[in-house]
Amino acid sequence: MAQETKFFPARGGLDLITPAIEKDPGSLIACENYEAHPRGYSRTDGYERFDGQQKPSTASYWALNFDAGTATISEGDTVTGATSGATGLAIIDAVVESGSYGGSNADGYLVLMNVSGTFQDDENLQVSAVTKCVADGTATQRGADNDTDDSTWLQDAMETARTAIAVVPGSGNMRGVCTLAGTTYAFRDNAGATEVDVYKSTTAGWTQVALGKQLAFTSGGTTEIEEGQTITGATGGATAVLTRVALQSGSWAGGDAAGFFIFASQTGTFQSENINVGAATNLATIAGDSSDNSLAAAGRFEFERHNFGGHAGADRIYGCDSVSMGFEFDGTVFVPIKTGMTTDTPSHVAVHHNQLFFFFSGGSIQNSGIGLPYQWTVVTGASEMMLGEEITGAYSDVEGFLVIGGRNKIAVLYGQDTSNFELVTWSDESGVIEWTMDRLGSTLFVDDIGVRRLTAARDYGNFRLGTMTQKIEPYLKILKAASTTINASIRTRTKDMYRVFYSDGTGISVYFGRGINKPECAIFKLPIVVHCAYSGEDANGDEFMLFGSTDGYIYELDAGANHDGTEISGYIRFAFNHVGSPTQNKQWFKATLEVDANPSVALGMTAEFGYASDDQPPATEESFTVSGGGGFWEEAIWDDFQWSAPVEGLAENHLAGFGTNVSLAALSAGTYDYPHRIHGLTLHFSPRGLVK
Repeated sequence: MAQETKFFPARGGLDLITPAIEKDPGSLIACENYEAHPRGYSRTDGYERFDGQQKPSTASYWALNFDAGTATISEGDTVTGATSGATGLAIIDAVVESGSYGGSNADGYLVLMNVSGTFQDDENLQVSAVTKCVADGTATQRGADNDTDDSTWLQDAMETARTAIAVVPGSGNMRGVCTLAGTTYAFRDNAGATEVDVYKSTTAGWTQVALGKQLAFTSGGTTEIEEGQTITGATGGATAVLTRVALQSGSWAGGDAAGFFIFASQTGTFQSENINVGAATNLATIAGDSSDNSLAAAGRFEFERHNFGGHAGADRIYGCDSVSMGFEFDGTVFVPIKTGMTTDTPSHVAVHHNQLFFFFSGGSIQNSGIGLPYQWTVVTGASEMMLGEEITGAYSDVEGFLVIGGRNKIAVLYGQDTSNFELVTWSDESGVIEWTMDRLGSTLFVDDIGVRRLTAARDYGNFRLGTMTQKIEPYLKILKAASTTINASIRTRTKDMYRVFYSDGTGISVYFGRGINKPECAIFKLPIVVHCAYSGEDANGDEFMLFGSTDGYIYELDAGANHDGTEISGYIRFAFNHVGSPTQNKQWFKATLEVDANPSVALGMTAEFGYASDDQPPATEESFTVSGGGGFWEEAIWDDFQWSAPVEGLAENHLAGFGTNVSLAALSAGTYDYPHRIHGLTLHFSPRGLVK
């Protein structure tokens, strides 16, 4: 009988509940470290450690020929051009191809990374101001003359860059991470676990940020004291330059302003005295010396970025950690936010209708005045409401409502301010697991059922609740039975994806790219445990996702080809496919996967027949090196396609099997293989007799 072929697009995600005979043939019945993608299924991206230095995945090398060599240049030496001033780091010992150092005529080449400047032909090459050889030409980026050396040296550069990146100083788990204006800030307990220290990313690695000092005041008149001014103690003569004036109540014009000053350092000791500014005297009164700002150890941070000032460049981070006061931070100036609570240690934060919201133990919901994050008095519009149970998260929904979650309750805050606020319990049958609330078009969270999506209905004030993970419910039950808890979640706008990280290093991804009502789930596994996660922007405004682990590193998510230098292994198994005739036997000849790889990937393929019946042995596993991603000259986007590669790669497995249906599995493992995408599956078969 003649062979037939049928093509099936790869889509649908992991499906563990639909009966086998009804499953979409492009869906999966098992997977690990693959995720749904606009073009099918993609092996997951890697992650890599981060501290502001060069990223491992962007590292490269330069080849530089030399002659007249008199002494070796060793791996780790910094090479400087005596004339040009160009520098580079040697990542291997200098290779001599002819001559000798003893004869002062060694010829060969250097392999450098982190090259800065342009080396000149015939200039002396020096290490610590000592000439070692002479440049023979200029340095060429990725200038190996064969693929083997190119791959080896490129990987060496990546691993050298990786080794240079350090943990955040301190002890224990990472407590939090956030970004602001292209800089990353990491929060970790100090070495003695007595306080939390804050570090910022720089081109030299982590640098500690001093949190400064605070000094409470009451006004002594109607003249306003402003940031940048120098205050002087009228009695003791102590001075400080103000970096922030936090007005908590009253007004300068009314002569009853009260709040606290923030400054980085001071000269002398303040005492109970009046405060002068230049020739202006007695502008404020203080009760004693300043105190250091600090954050208590052992908290878990949550952040919200907002601009209360309204003018460009005034974005600030608002945060809390459940063991310290909430705070404002602009990367330099740290301001504790004092709400007046007896136990002033909020656990969650949100910004809604230009008001700062803090959420406290016992279910307390508090908001600042409109546009006034330092002011928490009724006069300026602050208020308190109660949820009736512990709050596990809150998010300002795009529809203009504040969604507030408890472990067993969801409430919605209607209105714009205290004049029309109305807190309404929306559901007491669903709740929010802590650290899972996020927004991707609408509010997402995890409850006991799985990932849920809360969307506003057409009628104002109403909502619809949908479950996004019904098809992987058996897997979620296994996690729950094993007491596996959720540590963090993150949304990825560029992928239309929401991810949840569990305490055992596993996680789930939910892809929404084919529509809100068509979520596609997958499972991933990491060799480390994610403790906290944050989605922000880098200096270019691009999405930039970070997570902190239990090992003290900050990692960039969806970066690089591997798990911070270790192999990523993964697999997918397609649903059993009967090609439209479930009770007809077939002879299976071949399965072809459409693959896009960059630049190539090693895939293994195998298959099971007849629902993996013992009567039908599996297909022999075959391995393939597949490439794709090619383009047409003057049509494809420059630097976005592969030279000498087909537009689409094909992996063909000769099955030689028999049965009513077939399930194909694809496996991959690699350390420097960038993610590949599987677009679809073509099956070659011949119908045989009906099952009797």
